[in-house]
Amino acid sequence: MKNFIVLIAMLVCNSMFSQIGIGIPNPDASAVLELASKQKGFLPPRLTTTERDAISQPAQGLTIYNTTKKCLEWYLASGWYNACGDNGVATVTNYTCSTLVTGTMEAGTPVSGVSQTITATVTVPGSYNISTTQNGVTFSARGNFTSAGNHDIVLHAAGTPTTAGDHDFVLNTSPNSCSFRRTTTPKIQTVVGGSGRIWMAYNLGATAPAAASNDASQYGDYYQWGRETDGHEKLNSGTTTTLSRNDSPGHANFIIGTGIPSDWRSPANNNLWQGVTGINNPCPAGFRLPTAQEWIAEFNSSAITNAATAFASALKLPIAGSKNTNGQYSNTALRGLYWSSASTGQAVTFTQTRIDYQNLVQRASGNSVRCIKD
Repeated sequence: MKNFIVLIAMLVCNSMFSQIGIGIPNPDASAVLELASKQKGFLPPRLTTTERDAISQPAQGLTIYNTTKKCLEWYLASGWYNACGDNGVATVTNYTCSTLVTGTMEAGTPVSGVSQTITATVTVPGSYNISTTQNGVTFSARGNFTSAGNHDIVLHAAGTPTTAGDHDFVLNTSPNSCSFRRTTTPKIQTVVGGSGRIWMAYNLGATAPAAASNDASQYGDYYQWGRETDGHEKLNSGTTTTLSRNDSPGHANFIIGTGIPSDWRSPANNNLWQGVTGINNPCPAGFRLPTAQEWIAEFNSSAITNAATAFASALKLPIAGSKNTNGQYSNTALRGLYWSSASTGQAVTFTQTRIDYQNLVQRASGNSVRCIKD
């Protein structure tokens, strides 16, 4: 009894001047009491659920060990909360579904490192179990909110996207107005060319390698040199005679060029399509327009001398024709014309009987694009 009285007196005196440390000479300045030991732990009061519920007006933060549930518990304004995960469902008044987006998805490839961070406004702490499934992919997260306020939740993705495109994911939440859109890119099929370089296995705008040299279903699109993918490249796109003064015209029309040299832009910009991060690079991430030298190396290594050998090569180049500077489609099944990144408009051309490495083409014309891996 004497020792107990002395201890209480020490605690009272110390509380008037500094923090209290047991097992530690210099307790942290932010703590009223700090315990330290390498052999023992802190043992809070041990109560059954019935004994806990008999506590009159428990203070927020009051902590016990519940011997019925075998859980550490603490009291919040909404009731007792524990670390066992069997708390009541949290009350959330609002969700923000676009806090942070990470990772990319490709059709046919299992997702990895893909997540969507959302923010929940919690009024009553408790558990949550959030999920949404679309296009073969499930975003989900479960856990407990330990306090009211705004909390970020990271929904991790699992599964394999089935198709490319934009897909809307609607969460199973209440309120259920929370949704987000994620894009799945097409799976890029590649081939190793005769020069040892990796190429896309089909023209930009096609969906698969051509089945024949004249397979019109896989000719792909027809790009004006230096333009981005904006709709102008489609076979039946509209036309306009108004030249663009910007790198991005802001419309989907094929721009009819006049004069020599013929260009869709005025003034011309020779810095377009230069490299994988170049302005207006229309190729998928990690790919770019080949240089003229890379085309020449591929034709030489693959012994491409005409349309038949172009299709017989690993690249299976179809004889897709082109769009003239007036926007009219021509040379179908007669000529293949493929852009390089050269600002002179240099392209490689092949017909049924010959090839041309030095064909300087008007940049307002529309021709095929085959991308090479950087």
